[in-house]
Amino acid sequence: MTRERAQGVTLYALALLLALAGGFWFVRTAPDTGEAEGIAEARRTLEALLPDVPVQAEAETLVLGAGGHEERNTAVRSGSYAIALACVGEGQLRVRLSTTSDDSGRAVRCARERPQTVEFTVALAEAFYMVVSAETREPSVFRWRLIRSGSY
Repeated sequence: MTRERAQGVTLYALALLLALAGGFWFVRTAPDTGEAEGIAEARRTLEALLPDVPVQAEAETLVLGAGGHEERNTAVRSGSYAIALACVGEGQLRVRLSTTSDDSGRAVRCARERPQTVEFTVALAEAFYMVVSAETREPSVFRWRLIRSGSY
């Protein structure tokens, strides 16, 4: 084997080794794109408890970290709406439906097994605003559904 050929073989071998090391590093450090099994199971539980229905104005399932905070704002037609809330986890969530800070919100207890829905009626004029604050030490899954129940 000539010297030039040996250098070429060495160069290709090093390039292959570098590519393999890069591929191994990429796969090993890639972020986990799936949900944890407990979160996925909680999501399925809540979506069975409060399923999507054709008459709903809006619905969503949220994963809130410990002490997490989420806001939702959507345009609606003026009228009376029924809102249903449920949570899987430990602790409670506080749901505030007004834009003023005077409203402390409504507590929604979280349960690991057999979560209970909290339902009530609200009057809305063109906009729905909601702030959800987690009072938990670990992630919780929260679902809400808004259904128009009448007009003014």
